[in-house]
Amino acid sequence: MLKDRLRPIDIITFIYIIFNLLFILFGWGKIHNPIIHLGAFTFIGIAILGLITHKSRFLQFIRDWYPLFVFTYFFEATSAMNLVIFHNFIDGFFQRIDFAIFGYQPARIWGIKFNDFFLQELFHFAYFSYYIMFPLLAFLLYFKHRKAFHHFVFIISFVFYICYITYNFLPVIGGRFWESTLELTKIYRFGIFTKIMAFIYNITTHFGGAFPSSHVAVAVAITISALRNVKWLGYIYIPLTFLLSVSTVYCHYHYFIDTIAGIAYGIGFYYLALKLYRILKEKCLVYPS
Repeated sequence: MLKDRLRPIDIITFIYIIFNLLFILFGWGKIHNPIIHLGAFTFIGIAILGLITHKSRFLQFIRDWYPLFVFTYFFEATSAMNLVIFHNFIDGFFQRIDFAIFGYQPARIWGIKFNDFFLQELFHFAYFSYYIMFPLLAFLLYFKHRKAFHHFVFIISFVFYICYITYNFLPVIGGRFWESTLELTKIYRFGIFTKIMAFIYNITTHFGGAFPSSHVAVAVAITISALRNVKWLGYIYIPLTFLLSVSTVYCHYHYFIDTIAGIAYGIGFYYLALKLYRILKEKCLVYPS
């Protein structure tokens, strides 16, 4: 039976897919290309079912790693669905919070006021390191501690999904709200990491999804996981995550309050995922080894 083959990660992914399918139907007239996203989420769900029901070694490897393959689409899809509840971006509210804290907009000022080659490269490297943190720890766990790998993938996926659901309800552009900062994120300048991030932001179609910062939330959750499973790597991730958190504001991607919320999401939903994982593991008759 299908239920006998489900893993905890399958359960929360199917719940996330069903949520999005219902959300698309609910906001059909307010979603960009709803038929495409309805089809995409349906296809992903069917593909996962196919992975669950087949036992070839290659497909089982893909099944182990499929969350990593769908995160990017799930993130991009939030751009098409984030104006259903609010019909306009609500950045003004979050800008007022930052102004109340600093008396100015740090997302506009920091990267301009402290604008030199070393700082630009340092913080753009820190931001870019996010794309390495997850797969690096995942590969180490996959080949050394398979059960910890499945545990890790579940927790990070749960944090991702909660962030993405929040984006559907709170449409926030973030630091790229202003034309001047939007342009700065796309200019090829300074060294390799500043240029890499400019390339990424020139090719991405995503707009919105700033509160909370999923970069920060996921990086925090990854760091906690690393400290629990690969301690030496966790010690490397601690300063990296700190710099990454600052970089989200410095590089004009997020408001300061987005970063604070990201830290809260990363810690809070990490430990909630721990509890949920234990509950779902008891429901799964086939548990990945």
